[in-house]
Amino acid sequence: MLVETENDRWVIPPQRALWLPPLQIHSYHLLSHTDLRAIYFSRSLIAECTNFKKSNQVHVITATALVKELIAGLFSEDYNRPSQRKMALLLLEILSEAPPLAAELPMPHDERLFCAARELLFNHRWEASLSDLAFIAAMSERTFSRLFIKDTGFSFRTWKQRARICASLDLLANGIPIKQVAYKLGFSCPAAFTAAFRSILDSTPRDFLP
Repeated sequence: MLVETENDRWVIPPQRALWLPPLQIHSYHLLSHTDLRAIYFSRSLIAECTNFKKSNQVHVITATALVKELIAGLFSEDYNRPSQRKMALLLLEILSEAPPLAAELPMPHDERLFCAARELLFNHRWEASLSDLAFIAAMSERTFSRLFIKDTGFSFRTWKQRARICASLDLLANGIPIKQVAYKLGFSCPAAFTAAFRSILDSTPRDFLP
């Protein structure tokens, strides 16, 4: 999903959980069919987690099997309120201990660049070149490249590679075979897809299969 706060925009792929501080103004847009669970913690509950030093920072963590089960338990009628309260506290403890991940895919702040990047992501235009997106942004390729690096911290080529890997997580989570995912996202072969995947996420696509 695409998440926007007052100062940042980024894409959060499957297998991730996002923490937003209390009263953080934000919006989100689902980029594909997604089962979303939003949990709101009271300030008093957060205060009980004395080790939670990151509560005022936006950060992303890996949604491990335990994290998923705790979240599911909070929406289940099989547990009473005291049990769910303990689950919520344990979830906060995990959030406090889990190493924060870099925002998976920063989106440009510049509206012209954002429209171009959005076109690639929302319409799955993985074949689009730098020239194509520069045209959408009404810029020269040189200006587009320079502003894109300044805005996102990545060259367009590197950013597009990360965008494809983010998109692949959604496809893999839905059980689409690795070979099919590779060609769907424009990789020359499954081996090239696996190499790119490993370089960005330090794991293999098979690790993300359901």
